Amino acid sequence: MAIGFTRSRSTTIKKRRGIFYTPSGISELLASWAIRSPNDRVLEPSFGGCTFLAALERRFRELEASEPWDQMCGCDLSSEAFSTHLAKLIPSEVHRRNFIKADFLKVNPESFGREPFQAIIGNPPYVSYHNMFKVQRRAAAAIGFDETFRLPRTGNLWSYFVFHSIRFLAPNGRMAWLLPTSVLQAEYGRVLLDELRRRFERVAIISLQERLFDGTNEGTEILLCDRLSNNHHNEIEIANADGMGHCRDLLNDNDKSTVRYTPLRKRAISSLLASRRLVTFRRIARSPQTVRLRDVARLSIGVVTGANELFVISDEFAASHGIPKHALKPILAKIDVARGLRLLKSDFRYARGKGLKCLLVDASADTMSIELRRYFSRISVKLRKGNVTFGKRADWRVPDAGITPDAFLPYMHHTGPRLILNACKTNSTNTIHRLYFNPGVSMPQRKLIAISMLSTFSQISAEIEGRSYGSGVLKHELREAGSIQLLLPTKRSAKSIATAFKRIDHLLRSGDRSGAQSVADRFIGSTLPEALSERSLTELRRDLAYLRRRRHQRKRNEKSKAS
Repeated sequence: MAIGFTRSRSTTIKKRRGIFYTPSGISELLASWAIRSPNDRVLEPSFGGCTFLAALERRFRELEASEPWDQMCGCDLSSEAFSTHLAKLIPSEVHRRNFIKADFLKVNPESFGREPFQAIIGNPPYVSYHNMFKVQRRAAAAIGFDETFRLPRTGNLWSYFVFHSIRFLAPNGRMAWLLPTSVLQAEYGRVLLDELRRRFERVAIISLQERLFDGTNEGTEILLCDRLSNNHHNEIEIANADGMGHCRDLLNDNDKSTVRYTPLRKRAISSLLASRRLVTFRRIARSPQTVRLRDVARLSIGVVTGANELFVISDEFAASHGIPKHALKPILAKIDVARGLRLLKSDFRYARGKGLKCLLVDASADTMSIELRRYFSRISVKLRKGNVTFGKRADWRVPDAGITPDAFLPYMHHTGPRLILNACKTNSTNTIHRLYFNPGVSMPQRKLIAISMLSTFSQISAEIEGRSYGSGVLKHELREAGSIQLLLPTKRSAKSIATAFKRIDHLLRSGDRSGAQSVADRFIGSTLPEALSERSLTELRRDLAYLRRRRHQRKRNEKSKAS
């Protein structure tokens, strides 16, 4: 029987097409912001469930427009969008001619007539470059640039929708979009925002603290672009909205609102915090003892197997499939296997005893056996040929492990990152970053770096640099992980470092994360009393607790709506 890689068909289609229908409440607010005259023409480039179109009709009726449907146009690829949603909303076949069944990225402005639009509004598809179909990638590549600008090649599909839409807009026109948090966190999002800032008189972002869409871990940002005209250099504005009331005030620029826009800094989280937050952190960050992780080490992704369910297995699975023990070697696939500040052989023995998947199937030439050949023969030819990663390897059965790292850093986590020294010469999968210390970084210095990473100061830095998702998880891409700041005092002996390292390692293995962090704070602060006084530590801990509560806020909001 062939071994398969399971994934729900409906989940796969939804992920590949980026289908997330918009709640009606937010549609009403954005329609009111976007439509300012009964004569406006408006485009919805991915109308889907038609909630925006319904809101736009009500807005035009409110402004006493005589024929609202004559002023609305739209585009969508889904047959359901036309047969189920649009047909119920617009009974007239004449008016439905304004709506095109096509990929918006392949549509040009002339498709809707020669007159441009005063407003564009929508919730574009959220599809990562990795999950795009080839036809989507080709369409994106064809429209993702003009004479002065080019979108990064690996941008999410939504970024191409936003950029392409500018071509449909009249001078002084405006756009309102519901976008994922990657608009603030991903490199392609920041590049696009900078270009929008140049093309519009005003660009503002409202960061919603409620998670709007089921099926995506990302939070939601409202992007507002007003008065299209070139060569501007205004700052992008950003504000938090705790609910629809706050959101309405911000959209209306209500002076009575308790929330305000602030300039968007390099890291959005800093811009969204009240001025009293992070004062102590910013002061300490200017200390000469502060470095970034990339100053002392190089980071890379872990081993890409192409199918962890095939290559990363448990002892029980190996036994049931007849895989010999000599064809198995430990690999770090989940950060919880490493219970302290060092990854030890005893950690793998403990994990194996718990039945965790922490063994890599090693199909190199000297381990290949009849049993192993039989195991891999169960993988269908269709699955092998359809796997892009397999196609890149000389032997699809042998993942390239690369050089054994000096340490590991989690890619995603809920409580904050931990730097784990590699004491058993193993490797990790791409769920965990690999870290290689710079030449000359001694073992005591490596231990000091691991200690400092657990300090409250560095945990705040990790919150600022990382990407926060609606599920409450904090994620660090390589560049973001390298930007985490560390305090590295120079006046600590190798013996004192070893003692503190051992103590923290023991506390982590005992499940006392808070105690381990306190020891790290005291150890780092003992030689930097001017920077890390008790008062400073109290303020840092308060701010870290706030940042973590804020990161988990969307998750709590989602749970409260479900209860």
